[in-house]
Amino acid sequence: MIPPPASPKYPPGTRVRVTQFVRVGHRRWLTRVDGVIRKEGQRPVGGIEMGGKASYCHQDTLQLERDDGELTEIAMDEETQVEIITNPETSVETIAHPAP
Repeated sequence: MIPPPASPKYPPGTRVRVTQFVRVGHRRWLTRVDGVIRKEGQRPVGGIEMGGKASYCHQDTLQLERDDGELTEIAMDEETQVEIITNPETSVETIAHPAP
């Protein structure tokens, strides 16, 4: 039996702040993005070099629209933190710098 698609965790129009740590060489960079969710989805992992794996292995994604109108798609992992923002005045610009 094929399972039904998962229900979205965040409805479109929800304002969120997504925080991730990205490994760059031997460093960890902190990235933080604020925006409004346009859609939640999945993307295949792997490619032609991985054979059929891409047909059944997927990664969760969020598509956000930032305040300046830019669209960005974020690949989620188990370390990604998503916070719902209720007060937009507390939003933070996207930053990318080495974490302490």
